[in-house]
Amino acid sequence: MPDGLIDVDDLREIFDISTKIKDPRFTRALAAAGRRMRQWVGDEAYDDALSADPDDETRKATLQFAEAHLVMHFAILGINTALRPTGVVRTEKTDPGGTIVTYHSPKEVAELQAMYLAQADQIATDYLLTDGTVEAFAALITSSQCEGVTRDCGCPVSKCSC
Repeated sequence: MPDGLIDVDDLREIFDISTKIKDPRFTRALAAAGRRMRQWVGDEAYDDALSADPDDETRKATLQFAEAHLVMHFAILGINTALRPTGVVRTEKTDPGGTIVTYHSPKEVAELQAMYLAQADQIATDYLLTDGTVEAFAALITSSQCEGVTRDCGCPVSKCSC
């Protein structure tokens, strides 16, 4: 795993991801998640977690699990986003009467994305490079990542729209 702490096989093991979603659909999300996790925990901790024989096996396992959630945070919009001229598809069902399509609202998609981000933060919290205050955490997560979310997503950013 030279580029990140997890790969697509790990992701499929952690989450129930259909094999119909091809591996290349995750490439950019894996890279983004790796960059974010490195930013969150710092080069030293991240590089140690990348090593075959890390100093802290628990930290490595924790960061891998958190990074998997970050991948889902970044990938969910692309993977769960079938776009039609009329909106983002929630379900598409064909029956004898024709095809019935229901759509996600932008709010629903943003809420799901924010839940993955909040879960990743909660998993990795012991290893984050902050002092636990809202101000320190705000340097890592900006309120723009929570735009459109109108319910509590667990985001500690003080001016978040959550």
